[in-house]
Amino acid sequence: MKFVAISQRIDEIRDYREVRDALDEAWQKFFLQMDAALAPMPNEPAAVRELLKRLKPDAIVLSGGNNPAAYGGCTPQRDQTDEILIRYAVEHDVPLLGVCRGMQSVALYFGGTLKKAEGHVAVRHALNGETKREVNSYHGYAVDVPGEQIRAVSYAMDGTVEEIRHETYRIYGIMWHPERVSGFSSEDMAFIKKILRL
Repeated sequence: MKFVAISQRIDEIRDYREVRDALDEAWQKFFLQMDAALAPMPNEPAAVRELLKRLKPDAIVLSGGNNPAAYGGCTPQRDQTDEILIRYAVEHDVPLLGVCRGMQSVALYFGGTLKKAEGHVAVRHALNGETKREVNSYHGYAVDVPGEQIRAVSYAMDGTVEEIRHETYRIYGIMWHPERVSGFSSEDMAFIKKILRL
């Protein structure tokens, strides 16, 4: 069984005065169907670096949740976690997939920018490009400039970038959420298994 490091969103639970790292359990179920186990990464830089050193993950996923701090988000530690994971993927040639906010993190890491996206929250829409099918959508921001050596490869019908790929590293990004598909999509599984080499 392969190990996949995955980032987590940050939730503030005011009633309990707690700040929690959180990950939808659907992610674990999704990867178990591909014979892979997830290792959730805490949003604490020193801990992430140590865990990566010890676990030596076979692949990395940047999950969704929380806007980047430069675009109205209030969790800069989440940005740090994503940056550490991307840097590790680059330095150790580990395949990485960014999902929704994770794809935005990839674009920003390589010098890209984001813009507000209208009509992309809690809807389904068709894609054009390398991926040609209908997918879900839950994002309020979209990639504007993809970044250095980042190619936009699939788009929504309104021109919004929905999928990216790095031209040198095994780094990919998608804006849809494969873990939120009821029963999981065989197309998503085949795609992720291939790019993450699971």
